[in-house]
Amino acid sequence: MTLLILLGLLNGVAVSLSRTLNGRLASARGAMTASLANHLLGFVLLGALLILKGAPWGNLAGLDPWLLLGGVLGALFVAISSWAIGRVGALVCALLIVAGQLAGGVLLDALAGRLEGSDLLGTLLVLAGAGLQRWQAGKPHP
Repeated sequence: MTLLILLGLLNGVAVSLSRTLNGRLASARGAMTASLANHLLGFVLLGALLILKGAPWGNLAGLDPWLLLGGVLGALFVAISSWAIGRVGALVCALLIVAGQLAGGVLLDALAGRLEGSDLLGTLLVLAGAGLQRWQAGKPHP
């Protein structure tokens, strides 16, 4: 379990670094170019790993088309994040992303009938923290 927690934390750091680098690329070349570079390089890397591993590519035929929307949403996420991070900074961008993920998770769990009171309370605390950070960011510092 400790390894999973460590991997989760490292993944979070990687996401922040990735968003920051894509934000700088977006500032230099535009958000769509940054998103294209991100996905093209990711495709090449994952394709090479699949080939080296000898893993099957799988068959997408016969799948419900909505199952592929994750790729569309992922591409939009990268483009929007690349555009936004240069305007609001890495911390606020990360807080807004996490807040959106939590709100989406609450909605999906509520629709599935799995929402617990403690889940809602935890989500509200994180959202309050994001709001507090944003409120503090607007104040002048001595």
